[in-house]
Amino acid sequence: MKPLMIIAGGFIALWLLAVATSNAAYSKQGDEKVFAGWILHMFISGQLKEYTPRGGMTACLKIKRKIMRSQGRDHGVRWECKKGKLKLRHYDGGVDGMKWLPVEHLGNE
Repeated sequence: MKPLMIIAGGFIALWLLAVATSNAAYSKQGDEKVFAGWILHMFISGQLKEYTPRGGMTACLKIKRKIMRSQGRDHGVRWECKKGKLKLRHYDGGVDGMKWLPVEHLGNE
């Protein structure tokens, strides 16, 4: 009985190790790409704090208008749509599937 428990424990440990190393929440270096196009920038106190890629100028301006309507203009936050480049990394979005998230702003186009 004791050797059987040791073997079963070994299989469970191997299975846990396999699950932990295959977790896609940690992306690999090869899971990166560069996005060049329209980006919605958020500035707070003049510093770039957040940026998200958009499908085009109209999509970017549409989101900007929605944000401006909901938050107002007197919050010290400035939103700007500009062309630029972002480094995107592939992450596991859980139930939503794999997603490309911006990790670095590479400047203007």
